[in-house]
Amino acid sequence: MKQKINLIKFIKIYTTGFLLVIVSVFLGIDTFETYKGFRNRTNDMRSTYIAQQEDIVKQEVLKVVQLIRYEKSQAETVTRTKIKKATYEACSIAQNIYEKNKHDKSKQDIQKMIIDALSPIRHEHDSYYFMCRLDGVAVLFPSDPEMEGVDLSDVQDSRGQYLTKDMINIIRQSGEGFYEYHWLKPNAEGNDYKKISYIKQIEPYDMYIGSGFYVGDIEDDIKSNLLSTISRMRFGKEGYIFAYKSDGTILVSNGKIFTGKKKLWEVYDKDPEKMKNIYKLGYEAAKNPEGDYFYYSWKKLSDATINSPKISFAYSISELQWLIGAGVYLDDVETEIAILHTKLSKKNRNKFIYYLFTVVVLLLFFIMLLNRFNRILENNFKLFISFFNRAT
Repeated sequence: MKQKINLIKFIKIYTTGFLLVIVSVFLGIDTFETYKGFRNRTNDMRSTYIAQQEDIVKQEVLKVVQLIRYEKSQAETVTRTKIKKATYEACSIAQNIYEKNKHDKSKQDIQKMIIDALSPIRHEHDSYYFMCRLDGVAVLFPSDPEMEGVDLSDVQDSRGQYLTKDMINIIRQSGEGFYEYHWLKPNAEGNDYKKISYIKQIEPYDMYIGSGFYVGDIEDDIKSNLLSTISRMRFGKEGYIFAYKSDGTILVSNGKIFTGKKKLWEVYDKDPEKMKNIYKLGYEAAKNPEGDYFYYSWKKLSDATINSPKISFAYSISELQWLIGAGVYLDDVETEIAILHTKLSKKNRNKFIYYLFTVVVLLLFFIMLLNRFNRILENNFKLFISFFNRAT
């Protein structure tokens, strides 16, 4: 009888252990495969996310580069349009004065009236009107009044062009036109500043009126407008465009325009060495003719106490000596991965509870079945003993 009871207990223990081992193995394999799939999925998510962010920052930077190059290409066109308009306005003033006074005053008196009317006029960048006779004698020269009445036929620019002679040739051939030369600039060192003038003969005088702009002034206006436009550009959650000169002078960063000659590491002086390293990374990346990426960590805009990994794309505009870039933070994907991990943990916990419940139900069923079998076996065994007792 004792042997039978021990056998029943052994069967119970063995079966329970076997079920636990089987369930543990299946649960372990399932958990391993689940987390393996999770790792693969998170790696794919990171790779996909980084690739997407790389494409975003590159496209944003190249969009700005195209805008800058387009606007820069328009500098000379804008300059020509403005000076031609200014010269035509002067000619209209002169013609109006002449028409109103030609019957009452002499040509000399009308000429003086025209000179007096145009002499004080100034337009963009302190540009002025000048007048010259077709024999080369200056009539109006506001930047240097001492030159008025002087023959300027032999005056040359910094590159050897005979300014007055060339302008007279344009008037004799076409009556009006553009003329490019290099000249000194008020309040600036040197005499090699590119200038474009538009000249036009005024009737009935043998002289012409002209007005000129320095191309550099128009380019400066365009640069200023570009920096203002760049400062307003935003993309994604915390993406912005930054710009600085090749020597590290900061121009725009995080929506703010910087004037003066401060370097990046002088503005962000809490950690100047780190900023110098970031500048070097960007500078090296921008050396690539097609631009390139660089990686670093930087404080979050939403929380300045957190340093997060960041990827930026830098592109060099050599003609301006500008470096244009944009960056995005890479930890946003980690938030998504953390949410996914939480969901996975919850799923595994529910799965473990389900497996545990299944095992408990199976064990209870098996124990009930075994107890039933045990009672039947005991009854049969008692009958068997009784039979032998009677036989004895």
